[in-house]
Amino acid sequence: MRQHQHSSNIKVGLFALALIFSSLIFWINRQMVTQLRVDAQKQVEYLAQAYTKAINSTDEHELQFVLDVVLPSLNFPIVITTNKEIYATINLEISYDEGSPEYNEAVWVIVHRMDDEFAPLQIIWEDIEVGDIHFGDPDIVGRMRWLPVMELCLALLFILLSLWGMRLIRKSEKNSIYVGMARETAHQLGTPISSLMGWFRLLQENPKNRDEIMDSIDDDIHRLTAISDRFAKIGSNPKKDDIDICKLIENISLYISHRISDRSKININTKIPDSKWIFGDETLLSWAFENLIKNSVDAIERGEGDIVIELTSISNNEIQIDIIDSGKGIPRKDRSNVFKPGFSSKKRGWGLGLSLTKRIIEELHHGKIFVLKSQPGETVIRAILNLK
Repeated sequence: MRQHQHSSNIKVGLFALALIFSSLIFWINRQMVTQLRVDAQKQVEYLAQAYTKAINSTDEHELQFVLDVVLPSLNFPIVITTNKEIYATINLEISYDEGSPEYNEAVWVIVHRMDDEFAPLQIIWEDIEVGDIHFGDPDIVGRMRWLPVMELCLALLFILLSLWGMRLIRKSEKNSIYVGMARETAHQLGTPISSLMGWFRLLQENPKNRDEIMDSIDDDIHRLTAISDRFAKIGSNPKKDDIDICKLIENISLYISHRISDRSKININTKIPDSKWIFGDETLLSWAFENLIKNSVDAIERGEGDIVIELTSISNNEIQIDIIDSGKGIPRKDRSNVFKPGFSSKKRGWGLGLSLTKRIIEELHHGKIFVLKSQPGETVIRAILNLK
């Protein structure tokens, strides 16, 4: 339910972002169009003043200058009319021959359309209105009106592609998690179940050692209970309690040390203070550090090497746990992926153990975990937890 709500929140957030983005584009576009229109109107006002001055001047060249130089320098449609007749035009895209009836008819259609947008400016000769200057929007304004629509379409396309990509990634991660969880469950349950089957057969064949066998069966049942508890808690908010993190890691180290093959020469050494208390879930933290130490054991090739677990207080409220092994190391290109679901450098790995560890430490206990450094012969994975 929470995951669904989180997904819905992401979609609503993206939609709101698109709405804000499109509104901003429309506002910026409107401001630019308004400014261009104001600039065009100022140029036409200057033209009207220059034209009025030229026709009232005794210098014949002044009017010619306005028509030949000033008027062509403007980059928006202009029509000058005198006595209700067309006197001059510029920047009109009309396919008919200039002066033809069709041309004049098309010009008047444009004039009426421009007058709906902008009031024409008067041309005054000796205090008498002799004509008008009609003008319209620059070409760029017409093009810019479509710009927000295009940008909005691109923004929506980007959001749709992002959602589609997120869906594919999430589906891929889900598949990896489902497969990994199924295999991890089988792996976790396989050992105690096989052991129980063996004890049961032994009990049938040799009932004289019943008490000893029953003790072993009881240990395996407790192991199954712990495994069940792990999987139940990983998908929910665990109930936390005071935990001595030093004692917990010491117990895990001993547990794994006793289960390393006798033929192996892997030594697990600890540098742990007497006692440090945190607030957390013992079952899940045991699982997390068990995964980390087992991962270090698997990284040591030919079964010969050292693992050092070192706990250090780095402040009054934090403790760092370094797990250092002398294994083959993690390639640089894989360091950012080791905690992702489905990633594994092992041929038969399932890519779930370290991702679960990251979830336990960072999401459920608000700590940190990362690869501090890695090279052949020395890899350091550091976890940081909050002290109580």
